Formats: sequence, structure tokens, C-alpha cells
Amino acid sequence: MAESFPLLSVLVWLPILAGVVVLLLRSSQQARFVALGATALTFLLSIPLYTGFDPLTADMQFVERLAWIPRFEAYYSLGVDGISMPLVLLTTF
Repeated sequence: MAESFPLLSVLVWLPILAGVVVLLLRSSQQARFVALGATALTFLLSIPLYTGFDPLTADMQFVERLAWIPRFEAYYSLGVDGISMPLVLLTTF
């Protein structure tokens, strides 16, 4: 995966968007398939997080930082370190 791909943002927002879609579906069978698909996709997208992680550094990795409200210097910022990386993988599993 490219360095500029917002992997952490996708891992955060994909389950939220899938949950909204599930709420809007009328058929429980369709809702189950959407939920299962989103869950599987989220886990599959978290695997490159594990394989691309460098355990020899203490720096934050897969860092995303975007200006959210520039006037107040507020930022949307995500990153993983050595403790949070396996927890992200466990959560997506």
C-alpha cells in the first residue's frame, strides 16, 4: 500500500458507514450480508497494518494528520504505536 493511503481512517470509518447502511436496510438477510462483508473487509484492510509495521522504532506509524478547523489549529490526527497496533488488529478481528 502506498504511504499516502489513509489506512487508519478507512479502518475507523468503514464500520461506521456500514452500520448506517445496515440501519437503512429493510431486509435482515441483506443487513447480515452487509455487516459480514464490512467486517471481513475491515479485517483484511488491517492486515497491511500488521505487515507494514516496524517494531524496531518507537515512533508513531501510519500517521494521518489533516487540518480540521485551521482557525483554531484543530487537527484530525491518527497513528499507531507498538501497543495500539496489535489492539487494532485484534479489534478488527
